[in-house]
Amino acid sequence: MLSARKVSALLVCVLLLVPAIPVVENAFPLINEAEGVLKYEAYRVHVAEITHTISIRNPGKAGTTRMELWVPLIRNVTARHLVVANISSSSGTPEFLEDSSGNLYAHWSQIVIPSGRTFVAEIRYHALSFAVQFRVNSSLSKPYNTESSVYEKYTQPEKFIESDDELIVSTAKNIVAEIDEDDYHARAQAIYEFVVNYLTYRLQPKERGALWALENKEGDCSEYSYLFVALCRAVGIPARVQAGFAFSGYTEETENGHMWAEYYLEEYGWIPVDASWKLFDKLDNRHFAALQSIPEYTEFVNYEFKYGGNTPIDNQKVKTRTASISSMENFTLAEKLFRAASKVEEAEAALFVAKIMGTWLLFPSDYRKVENAFLESQILLQNAIDSWSEQLAENAYQKANECEENAGRIALGAFAVYSAAFLVLIIIIVVLILKSKVMRREAVSP
Repeated sequence: MLSARKVSALLVCVLLLVPAIPVVENAFPLINEAEGVLKYEAYRVHVAEITHTISIRNPGKAGTTRMELWVPLIRNVTARHLVVANISSSSGTPEFLEDSSGNLYAHWSQIVIPSGRTFVAEIRYHALSFAVQFRVNSSLSKPYNTESSVYEKYTQPEKFIESDDELIVSTAKNIVAEIDEDDYHARAQAIYEFVVNYLTYRLQPKERGALWALENKEGDCSEYSYLFVALCRAVGIPARVQAGFAFSGYTEETENGHMWAEYYLEEYGWIPVDASWKLFDKLDNRHFAALQSIPEYTEFVNYEFKYGGNTPIDNQKVKTRTASISSMENFTLAEKLFRAASKVEEAEAALFVAKIMGTWLLFPSDYRKVENAFLESQILLQNAIDSWSEQLAENAYQKANECEENAGRIALGAFAVYSAAFLVLIIIIVVLILKSKVMRREAVSP
């Protein structure tokens, strides 16, 4: 017969383990009938200040340096970041150029640097950025429209991306040989895994390109990106390079740029891949793109210049630090997206608390409603980012707020149930102890 102490311990264990019982259910749904498909999660919203300083000095003791300068600018790219920029320089005001790939450049056309003097250009950005994680369902991705401008442009070879080379073509075909030819996502992932496992990371003094990387089995971020893009294009998957800046922390200074890649799926759009950082279908909130295939005014560089006269000495510094959303106060869309994304993160935290408290078991219907509301808020945020819609951003905020409140309500309900159960447990323990004492007294009575 179980003693009162053993019964008490058993009841306590049952009460503590109820919230931890694993949920037997399908994977988290990615489709909401009202709002559509969750293509990606946007999270870890961040506001950064990025200062890009370019210094070019004329070291001569006499004579001048005449120069023309191009600086690719960090762009407003949906699902990644939104920026505002302020540009200043020690000589003149730049004009702005845009190429057919959507790349934007600040261009100084007539810079004159006297001997011993330095030209300085400073570009200060305030950027709202998101980490993104794509949730690709291959069954939702449609076959490519091979007559579209995206397909035609981004399946062709270009400088450093020799996707028509015989070795690259045969390698790409071998990589995907056993994968369904219509499963473009699985094919892209197989190519990514090949690149990551095949190449050894080693800094290069100059751009080498995809073919060189394949032949030499090494490279830096550029070669990782070029090879991934070339192999994708070789088997008919549109892909392109992204170049700009990437930071490992939120406060950092560097003199280097960075390169990564994207591949394209119908219904999903451009999906990020940073093979040298081992990121597939996702990107953190500290990657900022300034160039994408195919740049027309510069190579894949952070700045480029031509000069006459004395040979100049140049360098760049790039700093980043965390800023406040108030630094983008004149950019209403950015403010609304920040507010919505922050609220979605708060709703996710509230949903997590509700889940670990076992609300899915105590109130299954209410829990599923809250879970669905959270999914809806994610999709609304995604759609707001994709369409630059202030109204959808506001709708995402409202839905996330509703989710947070309801998650809190059912969590409080669970707390009340556990409190009541604990009280009942105490009463049972007290009764059992009293009963045990009575039984012991009766046992020793003559």
